[in-house]
Amino acid sequence: MRNKTGTRLSAALLGYMILVILLLTLNPFYVVMPRHIAFTAQSDVYNFFSNILLFLPLGFFYRLTTGKRGALWLGAVISFIVESVQIFMPARTPSMLDVLANALGAGLGAWIHTFIATRFAITRGALGQLRLETPLMGLVYLLIPLLWADALTLDASPNRWILTILIGVCGAILLSEIFQHWWERVDFQIGAYGSIAAGIWFLIGSGPAYKQPVLVAMLGLAVISLTVILMVLPRTSRERRFERATLRRVIPVFGLYLLLLALWYPLRPLTAWHASLGFTNRISETSLQVLYPRIEYLVASTILGYLLAEWRGRSETPLSRDLPRLFLYPFGIALLIEFLAGFQSGAGASLIRAIMVVFSALFGGTLYHFLRAHIRFLLGR
Repeated sequence: MRNKTGTRLSAALLGYMILVILLLTLNPFYVVMPRHIAFTAQSDVYNFFSNILLFLPLGFFYRLTTGKRGALWLGAVISFIVESVQIFMPARTPSMLDVLANALGAGLGAWIHTFIATRFAITRGALGQLRLETPLMGLVYLLIPLLWADALTLDASPNRWILTILIGVCGAILLSEIFQHWWERVDFQIGAYGSIAAGIWFLIGSGPAYKQPVLVAMLGLAVISLTVILMVLPRTSRERRFERATLRRVIPVFGLYLLLLALWYPLRPLTAWHASLGFTNRISETSLQVLYPRIEYLVASTILGYLLAEWRGRSETPLSRDLPRLFLYPFGIALLIEFLAGFQSGAGASLIRAIMVVFSALFGGTLYHFLRAHIRFLLGR
């Protein structure tokens, strides 16, 4: 028998994966009427396997959500729709081989779920090992894919290490507060545990930056050092509910990171205010180095919504009452960012980017509520 909390959580993740797929495959969101409507059979080995990997999570979460077969057909239908839209995108080449690869990826993802589900189960004991019952621990885990997305951009723009360190500061604050919550007195042994946890957390998150080992090592040492320093500092309050006090420290740092990310490079020349529908005014802009920052912005906007929901988590506000705030705050933030971006040279303000911020934040807040409900279900509350 499937539980409702787990189904809602996996359905939300399934919808999020579809959003990510659309962002990756419909970039740069520039359409014109083509002279000829046709599919090709062109592809290469790298592109074929990339398309398989792209749809693998889709099949996994579809099986997790429904428990039914049909992931392969779902992947084929979504892929066919995407490839059909790409007919009207000059920078894209619609291919039936891509449809085949995407369908195979979705089917493989469903098989992986079946393989795992028959051998492992998320029990109360497993939940305790992941420490997900601890407040703010979900946020620590969410920062890992954000670090991963950020690390993918370091090759194209080494100066983006500033953004990496801001994410690291957020993680250091969270980890230090969580360790202080677990132990009233932090001695040498606890400090060592905290430094190891911070190092593993940063190492996993910065995986794609393996081409710059020196930079990663320096940033990792900075995050570890900051975590230990914050752990040994005396806490101003010993309240059991430490979430809001911690978020007061995290939110300003994350807000600065989000602003710099949206306006990167922030020192570009200023022009008259201008805007575009999509991310760019260059129809051939499809390289991964251009796309990676947009993926990072998507993940960051999701965490923004999660942060807003976590801030109100202590008040036990239900999702139905929290949704207006989860919409209005990101909407205001998106308007402010696009107003500032409109004065920068280049594409300027973007309607698609503003919409992405709002919907991603709504998902992040919803994810918090669904995750909290599922954790309570697993704990028998």
